[in-house]
Amino acid sequence: MTQAERDRLVALKKAKKKLITQKQAAEELGITERQVRRLLRELKRRGDKVVAHRLRGLPSNRKISADTEKEAVAILSRPVYRGLGRRWLQNTWARNTASR
Repeated sequence: MTQAERDRLVALKKAKKKLITQKQAAEELGITERQVRRLLRELKRRGDKVVAHRLRGLPSNRKISADTEKEAVAILSRPVYRGLGRRWLQNTWARNTASR
């Protein structure tokens, strides 16, 4: 958990214990009161994980398979492709794999 997330959690817990108002918590966090209420609901449901992004630790949807990556590296390591730009290589790769 980052320091910023810990700071957010402290403000939310203060609001939960009614040490500060939801409005004060919202001002401290730089969000709206409605968002504070939503975060407090989630805090009750999910605990301290509420301040971290839900997708943290999950693989990217854009990640390519290991086989495809190996194949791409093998092809692009050929001497004919040395010195060519990234965009040109992407377009060429897409064109060649689409025709298969």
